Amino acid sequence: MTIKKQGLPSARKHTFHFLEQAREVQAIYLNMDVEASELKKSRVNYKQNNISISYVSYVISAISKAIEKFPEVNTSVHGKWHPKYISYDQVHAKFTINKQLGNQQIVVSNVIENSNEKSLQTIQENIDRMKKMPFETGESFESVRKLQGLPVWLGRIIYKQILNNPYKRLKTQGSFTVTSLGHLPVQQIYPITSNTICFGIGGIIEKPIIKDGAIIVTSIMPLSMTFDHRAIDGALAAEFFNEVKTNLENWEEQQWREDQKSLSMMSS
Repeated sequence: MTIKKQGLPSARKHTFHFLEQAREVQAIYLNMDVEASELKKSRVNYKQNNISISYVSYVISAISKAIEKFPEVNTSVHGKWHPKYISYDQVHAKFTINKQLGNQQIVVSNVIENSNEKSLQTIQENIDRMKKMPFETGESFESVRKLQGLPVWLGRIIYKQILNNPYKRLKTQGSFTVTSLGHLPVQQIYPITSNTICFGIGGIIEKPIIKDGAIIVTSIMPLSMTFDHRAIDGALAAEFFNEVKTNLENWEEQQWREDQKSLSMMSS
């Protein structure tokens, strides 16, 4: 048997610092089943116009609009001995993606600023751009590469300073985070967060439910939410989470139709 002991690989340093700071969060976990038939119909409409929209984009948009109705969740608490309660007046969405670095697969993130003002198509374009951008040379990953190149002790200090600055915290951590394992048969994911709210998307499955007194088989998207109990209470978190679910399940009834207008123009 061979046991190899080495220093923390550079590729793991940014995750290491994130998890150290995330330990301050007093996490509570919720989950809901989202009936996804309207989302599937919407995706087909886009596909007919040669536009591919991921479920992550729908979730980001639905959360962003829900925050407009529940601005109390757009907050953060940080600090132990002299804790600060920070409220934000802008909605920024953070999403995670996988990247290959050498022979390792790593998770990195990016922030879509003012996501509540972005169309669904624009949100998707941001995600696609980050997926295509090479980690080794991409401008958006420069700060992560620098953090990976620092000694752990120095990276810890710098990362903590960033999170202690409310402006930089919002720019790097966003108002919320969305992470997905929907491409795999994982039903529930409860992500660790440094935000007040964070969402995990599981794989969509066909499932029987009772609707209008009848049993039907429909598409169900498992959605989980992690929230920091220091910042918000369970009742508010549940009401907000239900608003996100409502936005997703009633997608065609929403009043934000920028992309639908664009599609109409394209097909005319």
